[in-house]
Amino acid sequence: MRSDNLSLIPVLPSDPVQANRRRLLALLLATPWLSRSWVAAAAEAVPGETPAAAVGGRFVALSQFATGRSKLDPEIGAGLLGALRDSDASFSAAFEDLAADASSGKYSDVEALEAAVRGTPKHPALLALVAAWYTGAVTVNGQERFITLQEALLFQPIADGSHIPGNCAGATNSWATLPLPALAAMPTDR
Repeated sequence: MRSDNLSLIPVLPSDPVQANRRRLLALLLATPWLSRSWVAAAAEAVPGETPAAAVGGRFVALSQFATGRSKLDPEIGAGLLGALRDSDASFSAAFEDLAADASSGKYSDVEALEAAVRGTPKHPALLALVAAWYTGAVTVNGQERFITLQEALLFQPIADGSHIPGNCAGATNSWATLPLPALAAMPTDR
């Protein structure tokens, strides 16, 4: 008879909102019967099927090429990719073609790629990808799906001196509070 020490499994907080994905994943992987079933499911994957990590990596690489940014958050990328796929059934095929085009080395920048794909089904997919990264949102079935606001590329130019519109910078009228008082004059020896 096998004895599992269930006390080693991390316990999620009672408030489900506080449970983040990493803790949930750690819990699931620590559960002996579930981790084995995941391994078995992965072993039985359809031959030729692309693993999610590879697709996510290609999406981030294409996004870096398309936006000209060297650092993009892969978790945000996964959310944007899912929303883009939900918004357009043909996005996945166009994305794979665009990723192959961008990695081929034939195009020096996104403008050259955009000019080459203009008038093809890949063009709307490229524009949707760039728009998703800049706005942090994708329209799915007529409803706006927000993936990120803080990391939307649109707000990066003002990040050093202003807050993102719609985000509260403090309490009501905090913008109107007076700055700290000036320093008192230095005492003199008179």
